[in-house]
Amino acid sequence: MNKKELIKTMQTEFDNGDTLSNIYEKYKSEDISEKKFATLVASLKDKNLILKHKTANRVLISLMIIITIFTAIAGYGIGVDAASTNPIYWCAIAIIPIIFLYNFVKINYQAYLIYVLLSITQFPKSLDNFGAELVTDIIGVALSIFLIAFVWYLKNKLFPYMGFFGVKKDANEQYAFTR
Repeated sequence: MNKKELIKTMQTEFDNGDTLSNIYEKYKSEDISEKKFATLVASLKDKNLILKHKTANRVLISLMIIITIFTAIAGYGIGVDAASTNPIYWCAIAIIPIIFLYNFVKINYQAYLIYVLLSITQFPKSLDNFGAELVTDIIGVALSIFLIAFVWYLKNKLFPYMGFFGVKKDANEQYAFTR
């Protein structure tokens, strides 16, 4: 069974009420390393958690739509400044928020993690000319901090067994979902 089929089978079993620990034990012998397999199991989508945090995810999706619109407008502005009215600038700059938007709609674990990592690495750039337009800068920094914290919060709520760089383990070095 290849990786995609395995994920689909495990997700189906999880949706039908099987526990993560049972799924882990059942498919552990597949030709995937233990760490990768634990990551696959821990990143399965839990319908109950998705329903519980549906409103928060919709707020995130709405914010990403607004960000996508603003980045498309900024892309147009950059395109006009470059003496070109080619709409390719709209698409080129807005493609990253669109990719995140799509993956937030699909509730993809990696999208939440990558968004936080990229945002944290880009955060110092937002502080470069801090104070030139103080009110705008404060609003921008506050929104950046809010979005990073909100996406991290939502990632932790939707995927409780996933840590920052992998599956959480308990004190006995066992994966947290196997308890």
